[in-house]
Amino acid sequence: MEIIKINSKGQIVIPQKIRNEFEITKDSILALDKMKNHIIIKKVDSDLINQIERSLKDIKAGRIKEWKG
Repeated sequence: MEIIKINSKGQIVIPQKIRNEFEITKDSILALDKMKNHIIIKKVDSDLINQIERSLKDIKAGRIKEWKG
């Protein structure tokens, strides 16, 4: 367990040891969630974000049509 402090802007610093373990860099995307009285921070897979962005561009360009199953 790591103990951290929130600064006056509401920001936290993720300790280097944890950033290294999860390969979190300055461009990493993190998701924040809550579960009862816990705050959960998850690293988002950048490949998934890229796939979603490409899909949205394809939809906007008309290369993907709405699926009617």
